[in-house]
Amino acid sequence: MLDLDTPYSRAALLNPNQCAIELEDQSINAIITERNTERNHQLDTVLHEISDLEAIMNGIQNLYQQRVEKKNKMIQSMNPHMRLKLALWRLPTEILSYIFVYCLPEDRYLSPASRQAPILLTRICRRWREVAVGTPSLWCRLWVAVEHNDWQKRAFCYDVWLKRTLGHPISLALHCYNDWNPLVRSLLHPYIHQISSLNILFGQVEQPECVFKDFSALQELIIPNHTTFKQLCSFTPLWAHLTKVEISVYKPYAFLRLLSLCPNLSSLTNYAKSPQKTSLSPFTHPKLQSLRLYGDSWSSREPLQNMFDALSLPNLRVLHVWNIKTWPHEEFKTFLIRSACPLESLVFGGTVIMTAEQQAEYVALVPFLKVVAWNSSCALIRHK
Repeated sequence: MLDLDTPYSRAALLNPNQCAIELEDQSINAIITERNTERNHQLDTVLHEISDLEAIMNGIQNLYQQRVEKKNKMIQSMNPHMRLKLALWRLPTEILSYIFVYCLPEDRYLSPASRQAPILLTRICRRWREVAVGTPSLWCRLWVAVEHNDWQKRAFCYDVWLKRTLGHPISLALHCYNDWNPLVRSLLHPYIHQISSLNILFGQVEQPECVFKDFSALQELIIPNHTTFKQLCSFTPLWAHLTKVEISVYKPYAFLRLLSLCPNLSSLTNYAKSPQKTSLSPFTHPKLQSLRLYGDSWSSREPLQNMFDALSLPNLRVLHVWNIKTWPHEEFKTFLIRSACPLESLVFGGTVIMTAEQQAEYVALVPFLKVVAWNSSCALIRHK
């Protein structure tokens, strides 16, 4: 603490007469000046300390105010999220279901082991789980791998998934690496009349027709393995109601055989190698609208020449041809004239070589035809 007492002030209190005697030898003004100077220095020091303290206090006050403002901004930033949360909670079930459908992966088939929608949607909260489980369209695509390893656990997950379809059409990918067994039949039996689309690959199945005999609602069939078609082509009921097929059929006569088995077919995609040219009987398919042919770019044979000689497609609207090294231009023109089809889109790609003159001839034959020729550098489009 600052000491403001002086010897003279203390002396005046103790012995006034003595103080007066001593002051006779000194100049009163000098003493006052000296003491005032000392007190001014002390006062300046105190004022400087007060100023420093005020600066510190102002800094603390500013820092405090900044923190208060930051807190308020954080609270304000949380409010929209809270409002969004409340809005999501208030959304009607129908709208939330519609949003959930757009959360699905773009994969053609989904897996119960996936950490994506729809499984992920069931783990957010109770209401989302209820909505997701009650939305059949979230569960209508499934990949089933038939393996002996841990099949009971797999089958349980598949069954729970399929139950959530609630009678809606199912798109199923079924890969049988081993023989077809009663466990698989037992899994699919309750839903067999819902399966409208089937992508199936067999490994060692002795009687694959037994797999299909109950698929009464099947409309779309995808068979990546050409050997499977050999096993199934004799089972007529499988093909009769199909409207869309994606398959690998190598030989032209087998291709026409496929068309004859599917009188209601509207879309066909075929992945084929290039066999030797053979003689084919004329065949007309009245309902086929879309045909996509993918050939073998390394082959020098002409797989489409005799097919176009025999085939008529009066309802064809879309034709895609890829990786056909030798393009049968004259045969294709004859095919167009014979079919008199309302072809709208003609797409060539890969190793197919076509001149602008050839494209112009096709456009002249078919009104409103769009021809697209893709190669490694560009696409040439012609409209009529």
